[in-house]
Amino acid sequence: MKAPTDLLAAIWGRADDEPVAFGPQGDATFGTLRLGAEALADRLIQLPARRWALCFEDSLLFAQALLACALTGREAILPGHQRPAALAEQSGDFDGILTDSEGLGEGLGRPWLQLPLAASAEANPQRWPVPGALQLTLFTSGSTGEPKAIPKAWHQLDAELRVLITLWGERLAGARLLASVSHQHIYGLLFRILLPLVLRVPFARTLTLYPEQLQRQPGRWALIASPAFLGRLDPGIGAQGCTLIVSSGGPLALVDACQSELLFGQLPVEVFGSSETGGIAWRQSSQADTPWQPMPGIEIALGADDQLLLSSPYLPDDKPLLCADRIRLCESGFHLLGRGDRVVKIEEKRISLDEVEARLQALPWVASAAVLPLTVGARQQLGAVLVLTDAGLAQWQALGQGRFLIALREQLRAWLEPVALPRRLRLLAELPLNSQGKRPWGQLKALFDEDFIDVRAEKSVPEQMNHSLRGSEPCP
Repeated sequence: MKAPTDLLAAIWGRADDEPVAFGPQGDATFGTLRLGAEALADRLIQLPARRWALCFEDSLLFAQALLACALTGREAILPGHQRPAALAEQSGDFDGILTDSEGLGEGLGRPWLQLPLAASAEANPQRWPVPGALQLTLFTSGSTGEPKAIPKAWHQLDAELRVLITLWGERLAGARLLASVSHQHIYGLLFRILLPLVLRVPFARTLTLYPEQLQRQPGRWALIASPAFLGRLDPGIGAQGCTLIVSSGGPLALVDACQSELLFGQLPVEVFGSSETGGIAWRQSSQADTPWQPMPGIEIALGADDQLLLSSPYLPDDKPLLCADRIRLCESGFHLLGRGDRVVKIEEKRISLDEVEARLQALPWVASAAVLPLTVGARQQLGAVLVLTDAGLAQWQALGQGRFLIALREQLRAWLEPVALPRRLRLLAELPLNSQGKRPWGQLKALFDEDFIDVRAEKSVPEQMNHSLRGSEPCP
């Protein structure tokens, strides 16, 4: 499918009677979206604030705010969340707040507007010309837990949208778009908001939270999902009319990809990329270790320490970017080997956190694991957050807390050096994921803030283990 010459003009030039969004709040046409965006633009030009934080649950209102920022030359700030305390910490990153949550902007010392605006404000808004560009800044926590600003100019978004239209535009034609991921992040922003606006594909105003919701969809539909959502599919679920499933935010297990195809007739398209880089590659995994194919216009090379060296039109300049992801090139693309920024030095030895996680998850006692570096005093050591299998729970109960930890470390010694063995442990019933299917490393790190386990002091391990689970959700 060929993309329009001017994507913003294509959006703004849509007919007012075209369906644009649907959901429990009501179906909406593009005329409703245009009217709301113009009314908000009228308000924004009366206020001195230039940088507006967009915090929305309703994707239609989010789109209105996004277009209003484009119309008025204001910068759209996407914090990625709606937590008041976190917004207060980030208040230096924006001048005002646009939201659909009542009272969210109170107490932050910034002007704020709640959408939808009063009906009187939308009665006779002035007609605005086609917006020339859209300037926005995304925030991502990455592996540090600290918000990181990522500016995005319109030419970067425009270049990526054109590739998405070429690859999957025809499959989306005539469908309704559902999503289990937030529009507040780059993946959801592109696939859930901007792409359907350009393609004239109606999008859902609210998140699809449960796989069972897919059974009730009329006609043709597509799903923008996370690996976590596709991993929760019930084998008894089946739904007709699916034209495309996209997954991003983390690796999709082969068994989950195959089950999606079995239930919905579509093998998911996996997209690999990040907020900083945009999309890099894609694949459809019908067998183990399927290589990734670079997107059109993307050039992949092997950099230092097997790291991915990226040349992309989605980057802010023409300079190649050395990414943290380690790769192995092959004839049809490349394979991912883990992330270079998940290699840490402990006592002068390089330790791969991905490898430690993989070794833990290979044990019969461990269902899933998240490993992160911790600083205790002047020393760095590894902490592990685990979900145990039934066998692991049985061993936990039989051995007791201290001996369980020692036995766990003994099983790892055949593969890992002593400094790579986790010294601190937390148990959860389930590892948390954010709306993008990624680990919230800041949240996991907070589990270790109070007490810790030093397995070298073996006499005190049982006592320390008793304290280690305080403040977290323990296994039974």
